[in-house]
Amino acid sequence: MDKLIIKQGFTRPDLGNLENYDESISVSQLNKLAKTLLENNMPIIWIKGEISGIRTYSHIYFDLKDEGAKVSCVVFAGLLKLIDFKLENGQQIEVRGKVTIYPQNGSYQINVERIRKVGMGELWEAYNRLLNKLKLEGLFDQKHKQKIPIFPKSIGVVTSSVGAVIRDVATTLKRRMPNIPIIVYHTAVQGMDAGMQIAKAIKTANKRNEVDVLIVCRGGGSMEDLWCFNEEVVAREVFVSKIPIISAVGHETDTTIIDFVADLRAPTPTAAAELVAKSCAEWNNLLNNLHNRLYNNFTYIVDNSKKQLDLYIMQLKHLNPLNQLREWHVRLNNINYRIGSALNQLVYRRKNNLQMLCAKFVHNKINLEESRALLENLSRQLSSNMDRVLTAKTRQLQVSSRHLELVNPKNILSRGYAIVKNQENHVIYSSKDLKQYERLNIILRDDEVNVIVDKKAHQDELI
Repeated sequence: MDKLIIKQGFTRPDLGNLENYDESISVSQLNKLAKTLLENNMPIIWIKGEISGIRTYSHIYFDLKDEGAKVSCVVFAGLLKLIDFKLENGQQIEVRGKVTIYPQNGSYQINVERIRKVGMGELWEAYNRLLNKLKLEGLFDQKHKQKIPIFPKSIGVVTSSVGAVIRDVATTLKRRMPNIPIIVYHTAVQGMDAGMQIAKAIKTANKRNEVDVLIVCRGGGSMEDLWCFNEEVVAREVFVSKIPIISAVGHETDTTIIDFVADLRAPTPTAAAELVAKSCAEWNNLLNNLHNRLYNNFTYIVDNSKKQLDLYIMQLKHLNPLNQLREWHVRLNNINYRIGSALNQLVYRRKNNLQMLCAKFVHNKINLEESRALLENLSRQLSSNMDRVLTAKTRQLQVSSRHLELVNPKNILSRGYAIVKNQENHVIYSSKDLKQYERLNIILRDDEVNVIVDKKAHQDELI
């Protein structure tokens, strides 16, 4: 018996000895053997044919045929979203996929991975060649992109002057910014000569220099319909344009060469019009928001400034030398009042004593001479005591007055002294509190000056 090889979960004979192999195999083994041989040796290739017998479920099943044969195909649901055209019977297409056998009935089919119309392969190859070429030249680099003006004075539209696209764009622009003029540069947007016409229209707009931004647009379509926007002459004219260009070709899923070269890409022509012209309502909302922010910030600043001013006024009143002099004046008046009150009380007591002595003199019939002598003695004592008290109080008043004059800030300043304060209005008592280049305020006898500390002298320099 020939040697058997174990693979794919079943036993099969070595293919080299298959002709001399006499032992039979099952149908399932045969189909699995054929499946393994086909799937392992058949590459993934492009196959061209005509669609027939379309059957649509969650996936799409159809036959791909030519004049002499046909093969079954399946397109799974995940791929359907990526196909930009409708599959129909009789349509010529090209599919790329994996050939596989269905073991249950021995039939084989193609699991489609990509699908395109006949002739689209050449277009895609040309598209990718030009895309890579322009990318290497730097036409897609962000550094070359121009800014779209926020307030365009006029807007240019490069498209066909007839059709729904220009009506949609014009309607959107007029609704959002009715005061901005629109200039249409008519051109064909499909056909053999469309690329040259589009390039010429862009060049004309730059030569006239009458618009601030250009919208290059058209509606959706197949790759063949949009091919003029993939031409090199159009891409290079978009790149050299001095006017910022917005590309809005086809639908959101359509991508053309000029989408990469343009300064901005919009998903649809209407979206391009909305991007280039903000509505009056949006600008009004923006202005209102800015006005409210400005008002709130201004109010906050004014309120804070008022509070700060009130604080400075209170500090100024407290530190004002005139206010300090008023306090000393009040204290001096209090001292004078207390001295006068003490003198009055002393005189009043002496007077009472004198009256009491006179009453005793009358009552006791004191000797007049003795009484007169006593009276004169008391009078002299009273006068002496009053002079002594008055002299002491006067001397005390003078000392207090001189002390008050000595501590008077203005008198101190008049002797050549000065008060040094920093920017926080704190008095500087030592050079240790100073910083180099600090701004100071010096109060002199008759004025105030602002100075800046140049440097602090060392102690030996001050001697």
